[in-house]
Amino acid sequence: MEVTLIQVPYHAGDERHGSSDGPGRFVAAGAVDVFSARGLDVALDTIDRGGPFRDTAASAAQVNRRLADVVRQAVDRGRLPVVLSGSCNAAMGVLAGFDHARCGAVWLDAHADFNTPESGMSGFFPGMSLAIVTGHCYRSYWSQIGNSAPLAEDTIVMFGVRDLWPEAERERLERSAIAVVPWRDGRPQGDVEEALDELARRVQDIYLHIDFDGFAPEVAPGIVDEPAPGGLSLADAEEIVRGTAERFRIRAATLATYTPERDQDDKTLRVGLRLLELLADYANAAPKP
Repeated sequence: MEVTLIQVPYHAGDERHGSSDGPGRFVAAGAVDVFSARGLDVALDTIDRGGPFRDTAASAAQVNRRLADVVRQAVDRGRLPVVLSGSCNAAMGVLAGFDHARCGAVWLDAHADFNTPESGMSGFFPGMSLAIVTGHCYRSYWSQIGNSAPLAEDTIVMFGVRDLWPEAERERLERSAIAVVPWRDGRPQGDVEEALDELARRVQDIYLHIDFDGFAPEVAPGIVDEPAPGGLSLADAEEIVRGTAERFRIRAATLATYTPERDQDDKTLRVGLRLLELLADYANAAPKP
């Protein structure tokens, strides 16, 4: 399966943020070679906002519209889009780029990203990413970007969640049909394999979303936010990504929020490159469409 590696060097449409440097750092460290070394045809693309930064909503929409176009072209050609983004907000652009009506999501994150303006997070788009793509807010906004059919809550499983704020987000998540395997003290508070098996009974196609803050701080310190203790180990993430690759057709994948200036001895960089290796192994084994 051929791959399109897409850099999104913005944090919610803004390039003046440390995580905006993350995609380029991955490429400089050999992200393209990870795929080409396995004999895969890999195309590298970079999203350009196409104008000056205005405000978060407008600029994020510009970036995500362009991202949706590139994802659409990749999917139409039977390629796997792998997105390196400065923000979780890229999920809107990725999903807007293909028909995801029967697609679920495997989402690794310390946060649920399930806030809405009503829960007190108005204006902080990364904190609303999952709420937007499940149709809970900004529906007309997302429709301007591309395919805005909401993901069904019961086709989503989240791993690593442990930092919910404000309390309204926790309550919204508990009322939802989203399956959550939380992490506490560095251990899953649920059965990872069982959660993936249950999801596989509902969908065959998956969007894989990985925010580096889902990892324990000692594993991946180079993240946007203050780290939440007790997250995933690299072995945990490998189990989840391998399990996803074994059970589903991965339609697209995003690695988000790597912040080089906050990394320590390239720990987060190496974690990200390892995740790209697993995606390359999947693409190498996947049949051509």
